[in-house]
Amino acid sequence: MLLGEISIAVFIGVLFAYFLDRVGFPSFLGFFLAGALVGKLAGVALPEIYIQLLLSLVAFEVGRQLGAGGFSPAAFFAVIIEASLIVSFTTLIYKLAGLTLGDALVASVVMLSSSSLLTTKLVSGLPSEARSVALSLTSLEDAVLFFTLSLLLGGTNLGNLPISLVMLVALAAVALALFKFFYRYIVGRDYALPFALATAFALVYIVQSLHIASPFLGAFIGGYLFSKADVHGVHTREAAALSNLIIYIYMLALGVSIPAAAVDPLLLALSISAALLAVFIRAAAVFTSSWLVTGKPSLSVDVSLATAHISEISITIPILAYQLGVIKNAELALALAIAPVITLFLAPWAWGRRGALERFVSRRVGELKTAVAYEKLYRVLTHAFLAVAKLAILSVATALAIAYLWPASPVLLVLTLPFMVKYSRAMYRDLLIALREVGKARAASIVVVTSVFALSMYVAFALVVKIAEVHLYTSLLVAAVLLYNLFAVLRATRRSDNPV
Repeated sequence: MLLGEISIAVFIGVLFAYFLDRVGFPSFLGFFLAGALVGKLAGVALPEIYIQLLLSLVAFEVGRQLGAGGFSPAAFFAVIIEASLIVSFTTLIYKLAGLTLGDALVASVVMLSSSSLLTTKLVSGLPSEARSVALSLTSLEDAVLFFTLSLLLGGTNLGNLPISLVMLVALAAVALALFKFFYRYIVGRDYALPFALATAFALVYIVQSLHIASPFLGAFIGGYLFSKADVHGVHTREAAALSNLIIYIYMLALGVSIPAAAVDPLLLALSISAALLAVFIRAAAVFTSSWLVTGKPSLSVDVSLATAHISEISITIPILAYQLGVIKNAELALALAIAPVITLFLAPWAWGRRGALERFVSRRVGELKTAVAYEKLYRVLTHAFLAVAKLAILSVATALAIAYLWPASPVLLVLTLPFMVKYSRAMYRDLLIALREVGKARAASIVVVTSVFALSMYVAFALVVKIAEVHLYTSLLVAAVLLYNLFAVLRATRRSDNPV
């Protein structure tokens, strides 16, 4: 693409953005339309590396926003329910229409996330509690979107998904420690943000080299770590300014890269129908989670309508899938790329007419008075998974020490075992605190701790067997260490009958 054509596209994009903003539509769609117009009229295209580079920058910004704003536990569970329903229903619809499973999965991933930019604009006038839930939801949806891309583009499958999760958690923990160490020397400097971007792309390289996830997830983690290291928000303003520039260039590149194909009316109608179904499922899940948090049905309607659209990030997925050969049908890729754009145009129109829906829901749904236990359950799940990650990595380290440091490894094992037992007891007590608040703590705690050790054993074995020099006896020893920890923890908790 020549510099002159880029200049024309940017100029047209600014004009379109201005007019769209004046009538209440997202301004970034102007750059998308300008890119599509100039790209088709001039007959130019961008190499796929540019799209991947820009999507990595967008992933960095999404991770930064999630780390800076945090998220609500209610949003965490709403996104899990929402994503499960959207993937199930969308995949079923496309399979019934005669598409392959790969095409159906790509279509379902397209529908997973709402636009964080449009959501932020729509909820700006809502109370802080409702605004927090809406922004938490859209940020978590983006996180789910980037992780789900790992199933399509990163070489991950359902069998090694726990392994990928554990390795990502361990990688993020190490990266955060290093980032915080170096960040002390660059905070407030002009090159702090470039350093953060360099770190993000280093994570992109590592994740891609290890084949544990989509490289975009590495950029997402980099942005999240940057926000966590920048605890005082020193670089928030310059990062926000960079964010707007990234989004506009990204949308311009997407417009240029849309597949040149005739519009198939059937595929377009199917994609729009699936998009509207995904929007409906998202609105229902968001309404429920917001209602649980705020207890106010009318406010929950506002939050649900604010996220009733499909993300601009999703436009990239069919384009990349087509360029990489995951989707063979150019008409399907075009239809899937158009569907999110249509929902982004419809969302402001629906938002402006939310009053009637608020009155309808308020007459039929009362205010919620009872407390719910989603925060306690969230604490249980996060504690449990962190325990799995730490125990699995520690077990693999033990196996490697035995395999490569023999005969000194038995001494190292004896020295390490007390720390493993001590950590396991502390982890179990943390879980027990949350479980006792929910009720039925004894039975539930046994189930949780058994699941933790079973999953950590699965991950440890899966990693150990990939190393040829680590023999069968090493795996058996890893199992013995984990089982010893399990029985030690259960024995310690049985001896203590006092409330934690």
